[in-house]
Amino acid sequence: MSDSNAFQFGDYVILFDRRERQYMFVLEKDGSFESHIGNIDHRELCGQREGTWFRTKTGHWMVAFRPTKAEYMLNMKRIATVVYPKDIGAVLTYGNLFPGAEILEAGSGSGALTIALSDAVGPEGHVYSYDIRQDMSDMAKTNLHGIAKNPNNVQFFTEDIAQNIYQSELDSAILDMPEPWHTIQKVYECLKPGGLILTFLPTIMQVADLAQTLKTVGEFTLINTIELMERPWEVGGRSVRPSHRMVGHTGFITTARKCQSR
Repeated sequence: MSDSNAFQFGDYVILFDRRERQYMFVLEKDGSFESHIGNIDHRELCGQREGTWFRTKTGHWMVAFRPTKAEYMLNMKRIATVVYPKDIGAVLTYGNLFPGAEILEAGSGSGALTIALSDAVGPEGHVYSYDIRQDMSDMAKTNLHGIAKNPNNVQFFTEDIAQNIYQSELDSAILDMPEPWHTIQKVYECLKPGGLILTFLPTIMQVADLAQTLKTVGEFTLINTIELMERPWEVGGRSVRPSHRMVGHTGFITTARKCQSR
């Protein structure tokens, strides 16, 4: 009987060296991992279980795993900057994602957020992912199929949502785009009553423009904005201190709810 935990050709693998640097790749029959600390033939990994240690041809030890979603998102091929895992967790919670949800995504990008949305809504839900650039949609689709459990629950559109949104009665709209205020009327129309809009924006002036539009276009209430910081800690024996590096500002998350007219 085959070992379901064992690596097979076609699997994504992530290697960690002693300094915990990450190296992600797909196992290929004639492939070879090559780095400044030595090489490992892909055939050596095939058939071995996750967590196995391998020695490069120059004597350095590396441990192999399948990548977590966070590791995959940070190491996958990309065209645009991805939404970081620290923000994705908040998007899923504040964006009211749940199994079976019907979700609009605007700004497919490289697909990091698309992957998380797909897994959150599950096989009974749907994600309608829009981007104005075909290359973005193609990249997001490729990355999605590399790790998502139910990639076919995502449908991609190369379209400007300020002009067209083909769905209606959606539970939430997740917007990762530079000028979402131009799309608010269309987004309002596609949401069901009580539906939620969530935006991810890098600057506070963009948030100010968005908030003003949310107050004047359509009927939105409960407008809130948050920012998240992530600070690792180094814990070793009696030495406990915050890391010198942290994931600081990446963007602002703004949410609002569609309501009825007074």
